[in-house]
Amino acid sequence: MSQPISKALAALGVVFVILLGMVGLWAMRAGGSAGLGQLLTTGRMSELQPALFQSAPLRTDHGGADRVYLLSTQSETVTGVAGRRSSNRPRRQLLHVDLWAIDANTATLAWRERLRTFEGQEREGRDLRGFDLLGVDGKTLWLTVDGPLGVSLADGSVVADGARIEAKNPAMAGKRVDEMGYIAFGRHGLQLTLNDASQWRIDASDLSAAPRDTPVRDPQGIQPPARSARGSSTAFLTRSLTAGERWLGVMTDAEARHYSNKPVIPGRDPNERPGAMQQYLEANHVPAPLHELLPQPYRLWGARVQQVSAGPPDWPKNLPDNWGKRPQFSDYKMLPEAPAMLRAGLLHNGDPREQALWYRQPDSVLVLHSNKLGQDGRLQLTRISGPAGKPVWSIALPIDDLQAVMPKDDNVLLLGSEPPVATGKKSEEEGPHLKAVRVDVPTGRTTVLDLTAESLKLAE
Repeated sequence: MSQPISKALAALGVVFVILLGMVGLWAMRAGGSAGLGQLLTTGRMSELQPALFQSAPLRTDHGGADRVYLLSTQSETVTGVAGRRSSNRPRRQLLHVDLWAIDANTATLAWRERLRTFEGQEREGRDLRGFDLLGVDGKTLWLTVDGPLGVSLADGSVVADGARIEAKNPAMAGKRVDEMGYIAFGRHGLQLTLNDASQWRIDASDLSAAPRDTPVRDPQGIQPPARSARGSSTAFLTRSLTAGERWLGVMTDAEARHYSNKPVIPGRDPNERPGAMQQYLEANHVPAPLHELLPQPYRLWGARVQQVSAGPPDWPKNLPDNWGKRPQFSDYKMLPEAPAMLRAGLLHNGDPREQALWYRQPDSVLVLHSNKLGQDGRLQLTRISGPAGKPVWSIALPIDDLQAVMPKDDNVLLLGSEPPVATGKKSEEEGPHLKAVRVDVPTGRTTVLDLTAESLKLAE
């Protein structure tokens, strides 16, 4: 081989090595070692954004196993290597809609099923609020993903959609409105509002339609999602629990002093007959709902509460008492072994109609509180037993924002987020991490699944 040819081949080799290095450097910057591995094995690189879980979760065992179901959307950018005739790298923008099933007994991922992938014009301008988890009817989980979608609780396979509903009910053909506000879920299951304003419920067992208020065959099979709230952990706290005439609740020291003493009107003679103002103050002298937590320690207190007549104290006994009833509190006592807890409240499932969570062996409540004030504060959960308020266990939770509470007889599964660890580097992946935390009530042992980290794992 001549010397000029050898020099030309050597120069080409150097150029090839430089180009390969540039491609490798680009891949490392974009996706790290995983991105480089993808590029070498597939000729393209995938960049995933953290999944967004905007729908409320749902915990049920109607599918044969105790599972928590969540719906997510996730953006993905797939970039290929530039071709020989162009320096532009082909890029695809994708939006995935996934259904997650979490094993509630172990807080591990049971399965993750991809329901839809949108690309190009289908993806652009799409309102993520249009993807929602509606509720369970029997063994079917109803969702909204481009219209009504029913999937199997067992494996996430599609068992119903708009086309199948219309095939079963030909009179509905062309009348569905697959937009927000026209697909709902209630006590009779999936509800559809057609373009003629008529409302129908769909029986998941056979997809037959009936007027909206027609009872379903199995009312016990209907289950809505859990209550969900973002940025307000107080939505899952309540001040007190009442059992018969016994009241158990949290109060600050100032609140305890206030409620333990009868209300006093300044300047009023103690021996003076109580007037309308005094009666009004006494009738409303009850611990207020826990709408906002004060940045102070709270303690557990017990009291006696009786339902007495809401009428004037001197109302004649020979006249009908149609004044109704009101609570009357007395005999306040602090539980002596209960510790002081910052920004504390009794844990409940977020339904204002429900009382605080109560567990047996020993009789006890769960108190949610903070370990410290400020941005560095994290939530704590303490199980406190009666009658003295002795702590059974106290644990630190890896979350600072509680978003859902899903209890069972011997455990409770919490969904919440935690800020990322400060690294000094700005990244699109540095948003809060959503976590599922299973708490074993008898022992206080916790198991944590980081859903955000799990969503960033590339498919094998």
